[in-house]
Amino acid sequence: MPQPLSRVNRDANVLIGNAGDRPLERHAQLAAVALEAIASWSNVEAFLLRLFVQVLGGDQSLATAVYLALEGQAAKSAAIRAAAALALRSQAGTLAVLDALLAIAKTNEKERNRLAHWAWGDSPDLPDALLLYDPRTNLADVNRDEVFVYREQDFRLIIQANDRLCSYGHRLKFVLQGHSSNRDGKVLAGLHAEPEIAERIARQAERAARP
Repeated sequence: MPQPLSRVNRDANVLIGNAGDRPLERHAQLAAVALEAIASWSNVEAFLLRLFVQVLGGDQSLATAVYLALEGQAAKSAAIRAAAALALRSQAGTLAVLDALLAIAKTNEKERNRLAHWAWGDSPDLPDALLLYDPRTNLADVNRDEVFVYREQDFRLIIQANDRLCSYGHRLKFVLQGHSSNRDGKVLAGLHAEPEIAERIARQAERAARP
């Protein structure tokens, strides 16, 4: 997980959010991994589109056009959930997994949004790292608690999280298709057993049980 600069090196010199500065050029190898992290989210978006088309059924081109016309991932996820609530109303176990995947996607999207929308920078005191800073905060008075240090492993963990989510989605596709691999609910049971999915399902059940 990326750490606040205050925890890594509170006294580090900071170059961040400066127009014309090129911190990614100074860290080309690290920048390539960061770009892979952003690209891995594109794979998630493609999976979510296919999921919507599959759950909605009917004319695929029409479903695709409707999905792509929606603004923002929150609206798209809501559309997937609404379609699934009808299409899978008699398949509570499958719907629970789908809800879990949408929750995981929401978490992963936050990491992608940082990479896509925050200000990049670096520090000569941290040669193996890039810095990210929310441009909505005051750059004139840099708060080192709000500057985050990204090293290669942080980007690779984002890639792994998105790849893992796409893998879950691929397995869910077999369930939705009634594929022979899910005979006796084997694939669905495997998805329920994944710790990341099981945790989300448990959270959802806890929320549903609240008065």
